[in-house]
Amino acid sequence: MSCQTCGRETSPSDAYCLVCNTPPGAPAVRPGARTYAVRGVGMAACVAVALVVLLDVVLSLWPVVGRVMAERALRADDPELLNLAAASELIVALPSLAVYLAAAVLVIVWFYRARVNLDAFPGAGPTMAAGWAIGGWFVPFANFVIPCRVMANLARDSLWRARTPVLVGVWWAAWLFSQCGGWASLSDTRAYDALPSEIYGPDDYQAYVDYYSDSLQRGLPGTVAIVVAGVALIMLIRQISDAQQARIDRSGPAAPILPGVSVPFQTAAGGTSLTPPVGGGGTIGA
Repeated sequence: MSCQTCGRETSPSDAYCLVCNTPPGAPAVRPGARTYAVRGVGMAACVAVALVVLLDVVLSLWPVVGRVMAERALRADDPELLNLAAASELIVALPSLAVYLAAAVLVIVWFYRARVNLDAFPGAGPTMAAGWAIGGWFVPFANFVIPCRVMANLARDSLWRARTPVLVGVWWAAWLFSQCGGWASLSDTRAYDALPSEIYGPDDYQAYVDYYSDSLQRGLPGTVAIVVAGVALIMLIRQISDAQQARIDRSGPAAPILPGVSVPFQTAAGGTSLTPPVGGGGTIGA
């Protein structure tokens, strides 16, 4: 008989499918179990994460603009250019914060929906309750581990992997490293506060030029980590969303079949046919 989750030929003597862990004869999705559509919110989360990465790169390179303006201020002896440099950076930073919050909400919503779906998949073995897909991000110290564990479960049980994909480790390691950028930001703030508030000569202008040069160096490692974490997260969300949605769609039509309407049936080879399967093992929508 064929596994109704992955289409592999299985034996009644097998305790579970060797590819996807679904018990022989079990449907792709447990009848009546709650499932969420994850492709749409997953795509929205991917777009938001990509915008976060883009804006973070822009902010990390903004000291280049600040240095150019500080050098112009030095040559023209115009302190107003220093104020303009600080104001322009703030204008870029405010939208970045708004996009970051939107991305966080979308990722957490996707996390929860994808985790709930695992409970509807025969053969899936989540190790943590669905509530941790949300709460795990907010519990101090636990948030260094729990989101990674939830993602590891999602990747293994959605993509039919015996081991956690390496991409999960890359994402989480890069994310944790990027959070260390908060220390760099704090150091940056202290360095800016130490700058002269009154400009009396070339040395004061030069202090601003040096500050922007140092700020660029402080921010680059964290930005590289953000880029790696963002790309890895986007890849995971897309892969898991596509796999879960395909499994949910395979479980059968979402509405009653009306007279005269043709419905494609899943074949043992993984294709579709308008002719219902003959013989044992098949029910419409199983």
